[in-house]
Amino acid sequence: MKKDTEKLTTLYSLFWKLNYEFFGGILPAIELGFSNRLKTTGGMYFKSRTKKIIPKIQISHRYFEMESSWKEIHDTLGHEMVHYWLDFQGKPCGHNALFHAKMQLCGFSRYSRLKPAHAHYVYACPGCGIKYYRRKKGTWSCGPCSGKKFNPKFALEILSYEMQRLP
Repeated sequence: MKKDTEKLTTLYSLFWKLNYEFFGGILPAIELGFSNRLKTTGGMYFKSRTKKIIPKIQISHRYFEMESSWKEIHDTLGHEMVHYWLDFQGKPCGHNALFHAKMQLCGFSRYSRLKPAHAHYVYACPGCGIKYYRRKKGTWSCGPCSGKKFNPKFALEILSYEMQRLP
């Protein structure tokens, strides 16, 4: 219990540090937390539907399985804060041009390095080497290298297949 409180306190400290460093301290307090339910993503921003409900950012608890957990949490929290910043300004808060520009300006990583809990296949881009984890076998190309359309030049190559063990 004490360890969880320490982690949450550290997360709030990181939020305020990033808020002042990259957003000029304009972002109001937000509900932060760690979630055991985030299995395929590193974090999530929840917009408030009404003025009475505070927006929320949740970070996957699975980061603590990694060696560089707080560095990864730094990037993921920053990513989710960019969504919050856009929403706070009344702008669309998806992965749009404004989002990508702010992410690049802040230097946050676009992709979580968490391996999704149920991924079986590990793919890599032949161009940039980014790894992708997938549940199913398929044909994809690297988003950053090929853009929005499939490009066979950047078709992902299977690195490995991991069969999940049943308990």
